[in-house]
Amino acid sequence: MQSTLTEKDIYEVLRQTLPRQNDFASCDYTEELQELLDFGVTSKLMFLDLIVRHRQEVLAIDEDPLDDFHVQYYKSEYGEEYIDERIKDKFWFAYPALIRITLELEFGEKYKSYSNKRDNI
Repeated sequence: MQSTLTEKDIYEVLRQTLPRQNDFASCDYTEELQELLDFGVTSKLMFLDLIVRHRQEVLAIDEDPLDDFHVQYYKSEYGEEYIDERIKDKFWFAYPALIRITLELEFGEKYKSYSNKRDNI
């Protein structure tokens, strides 16, 4: 029997499968673990399969350019140099966001509804 997915497992899978440039957020993966468990992703192997299945699409979404409004907004929030680096290197999202994009791709409206409730929207 496979052991239950842990926060450590999540980070290990992300480091193995996704670019290191996206490993820039400080996160303990507690919330993400709960979301994965809530959607039946209960083992490291299941999480690995999920990430690998959607990896190419998630990375394509990550490198999509932001519109001018969001570029200016993020520059005012995080600084011009920080955002210019992301524009040059074509990446936006940290690992936690990439997990959530993956969940949305896998579970569609069910996950969108879940995340709206989580975020009180």
